[in-house]
Amino acid sequence: MLLVLAMNPTLDAPLVVKCLPGSASLQSLLDKAEPGARIVLAPGVYRESVVVRCSGTAEAPIVIEAESPGTVVITGAEVVTGWTETAPGSGTWTVACDLSHFPDGNRYGVLAGRCEQVFVDGVPLRQVLHHDQMLGGTFRYDAVERALFIRPQPFTGELRGGQQQIDAGAITGGGIKAIDRDAPENCWQFLTAPFNPDAHTIEVTKRARIFSTEGDHDRSGGVSHVTIRGLIFRASGDLPQQAMVRFGGNHITVEDCLFEYGAARGFDARANHSVFRRCVTRLNGQLGFSGYGKDVLMEDCALLYNNTKHSSFVCFEQGGSKICRAGHWTVRRVRAIGNDGPGIWFDIDNHDAVIEQCWCEGNSGPGIMYEISHDAEIRNNVCLKNGYAYGKDVRFDSIHNSVGHAEPVYGQGILVQMSRNVRVYNNTCVENRRCGIELRHHAYQQAGNPGHSPDTYRLREVEVFNNLLADNSWDNLMMTPPPLNPSKATEVSDNRSDYNLFHSSAALLQHGGDLTAYCRWGKTQRAGSQSLEEWRAGEHQDLNSIQWDPLFVGRDEKDFRLEPGSAAAGRGRPVTELTVDYSGRPRLADRPAIGAFEPVAFSDLMAL
Repeated sequence: MLLVLAMNPTLDAPLVVKCLPGSASLQSLLDKAEPGARIVLAPGVYRESVVVRCSGTAEAPIVIEAESPGTVVITGAEVVTGWTETAPGSGTWTVACDLSHFPDGNRYGVLAGRCEQVFVDGVPLRQVLHHDQMLGGTFRYDAVERALFIRPQPFTGELRGGQQQIDAGAITGGGIKAIDRDAPENCWQFLTAPFNPDAHTIEVTKRARIFSTEGDHDRSGGVSHVTIRGLIFRASGDLPQQAMVRFGGNHITVEDCLFEYGAARGFDARANHSVFRRCVTRLNGQLGFSGYGKDVLMEDCALLYNNTKHSSFVCFEQGGSKICRAGHWTVRRVRAIGNDGPGIWFDIDNHDAVIEQCWCEGNSGPGIMYEISHDAEIRNNVCLKNGYAYGKDVRFDSIHNSVGHAEPVYGQGILVQMSRNVRVYNNTCVENRRCGIELRHHAYQQAGNPGHSPDTYRLREVEVFNNLLADNSWDNLMMTPPPLNPSKATEVSDNRSDYNLFHSSAALLQHGGDLTAYCRWGKTQRAGSQSLEEWRAGEHQDLNSIQWDPLFVGRDEKDFRLEPGSAAAGRGRPVTELTVDYSGRPRLADRPAIGAFEPVAFSDLMAL
């Protein structure tokens, strides 16, 4: 049923149509839309795949929006009923289910290449491959029997057996209760009655891509001037390097949307001249989003806990984002937190990028990574404790068993790799596992891209200045020296570092009473290279840099603003184009502070 609220498709009174879930297809409605149409989705769950093939104009865009933001779910999952227990009290349930239309992407790893997903009351179960791997919180698809098996339990991945102490307030009137985690009556949220599938909503992904705007960033045609606002896109079955939602065309605006539980990517941004604003992409199987095209603004978005499959293959993709062959992208005020992989990642043939005022924390890869690209500004960002996401310092084999350390070269706050003409300035990088900022070059990448000129991927003309680097685990700063091989000596050249502040709390604690010793042993580079003193003398770098406690306002509270007496205050190199700091407070153009923040006023400090 479609409720028509207005029927005059003029600019003053555009066509407004309300769509109800479970009524006529949203696709059929979109196929009739004309410039100026506003399609309002009533609250509910829409179980279909939609392709937008109609265009608006600059003056009369087509708008697709939720009547109430956050109440509309478009999903690739269907409710599945008819579950039976495999044996009385086993806690494992099965149902006939044909998912043979989902192919396997085995070249990505047996588990990472699988597309099926199962949810119980919105809680995802972890996929396993064999019956003897089924613990609480897992599911298995048998492609031969074409059947699903589930063992619900909210604490996914926890080992079976033993006693569990729980708060028994709602069960026995208060106190602590010990329960047996293997007992059938405790296999679902520690309820005191056996799990009953008829009392829960069990959903299985049946569709791959569930929403797209037609077109691509590198082809003519496609839709244009379409706005999508306030929708939740949830759960799909997509192969690796495919997306639950795909935005193609030109002049696409996406606002206040949530993308979660895509089997691979949350969404693809393949639209030119487009805007993504106040969107969240989280808990997707491998990547929060991928980006392509030109002239794109992403601001006030969040990339949270993506790569739930923990894929960690070299030259693959995982983490918060991966942007490729894109020009004139601006990523502003984006939070990249807890992604298993890089947080914000520009990878291959990007140019004219701006990454500013972003917060990148707890990603297992670099907080910000700009590689095999050129021309970028990376400024006013905070990169904290990257290299530690999920507490995971391992990779997995095809059946999800830990087999050792994963890509130890990563874990920087900011990594610039084999790129040219990049400026990295006024960032604050604290407690990252490998280092605060690294400029890295390796020779093999060039051979993998035939057709590029010999000078395509080089580490040249990179400037690192006005950065505050404190307590990063390996070192605060690392810069690849020019290769010793004369034929490769020009691959690394004209990279400069200056006006930075370095700090090691451990060195200050050890040598705090002897400033000469503190500055000598508070290494800027990995042990065995140089202290700041040696770095200056030998390489003539960081001649105006300093080494001292930055005096954060509240380090334990992640408040990295500077106290009024900070040594970083007024010590940065003038940057006329940088007018505000991370929080939007004015910069002193001729005397900016080092780091992402200007010092607070004494009055602000007293108000804390």
